[in-house]
Amino acid sequence: MTKEGFEVYKMYLAMQRHFSTDYDFFKYNGKVNVSVDAYQKRNDIFSFEKLTKIIPRKDRTDFFVAHFLDNPKEWIKSMSKEKLDQYKARMKNLPITFRNDLEYIKAVGPSKMMVVEDIPLIHKKVMEGEIAIETLLLIDGIFPFINKHAEQVTVPFVWPDHLKRLRKYNPFFQLKIGDESYKYTETARAVLL
Repeated sequence: MTKEGFEVYKMYLAMQRHFSTDYDFFKYNGKVNVSVDAYQKRNDIFSFEKLTKIIPRKDRTDFFVAHFLDNPKEWIKSMSKEKLDQYKARMKNLPITFRNDLEYIKAVGPSKMMVVEDIPLIHKKVMEGEIAIETLLLIDGIFPFINKHAEQVTVPFVWPDHLKRLRKYNPFFQLKIGDESYKYTETARAVLL
């Protein structure tokens, strides 16, 4: 057992709780109550130790976000470096994806995408994978609408999970794009207005 492996284990627990429960990773600064003894008794301890050698420290947050975004209860033994690589590629291609998604939204009609009947079309397209979740969060940062939709949509299935996914992912995503957000604002204004 290594100290670094234990730290990865704590991060795993904190991020899993963030994405699957009411725990807020940012409010508690990623801290969770866990003992070294509990870590040593796990039958998957080797997975955490191995992860310290495969995933650089700077990529570990992205590694867990990539997995928990798709499956909030993902087990450490089911996680792979490939998923991290896909996530990093998605972030690298985000400017192109965002522009393409905006063109799609413009073609369908922005007002049509936002109409609240059952679940607004823009959310349906994100759930179906036709529009990137990052596009939705970027647009909401420019023209806020998610909270309004949260109040108006009353569908008891699918919607609550989708909304939770957006809210849990958004702070990590905002950290990821950081100072680059102004570029997306300019792109959105150029395409939609």
